[in-house]
Amino acid sequence: MPGLFARIRVPLSERRPALLVEERAIGTDQSQKFVLTVNATNTVEYRPVKLGPLVSGKRIVRSGLVDGDRIVVNGLQRVRPGMAVQPQEAVASADRSQMVKR
Repeated sequence: MPGLFARIRVPLSERRPALLVEERAIGTDQSQKFVLTVNATNTVEYRPVKLGPLVSGKRIVRSGLVDGDRIVVNGLQRVRPGMAVQPQEAVASADRSQMVKR
């Protein structure tokens, strides 16, 4: 009917593992999204990422991160790329029920 609309989400692929990050860990630099990562020497690095849809309060990362990367979630305003930090690591769950369609 005129004036009515609907949003439909049609799954087009099989479920597969995906990297998910907290929404609060994602920053915006003009038109580009990024996350801050911590390397092996506990130094902060800038990493541009391409994001996918929101799933259970977390964003799918399509490119820019690999499994095992450590990201800064808290304190994005206090750290800058190149700074040395003392990370407090939290373990992310690798729950198979969190497999998503990309």
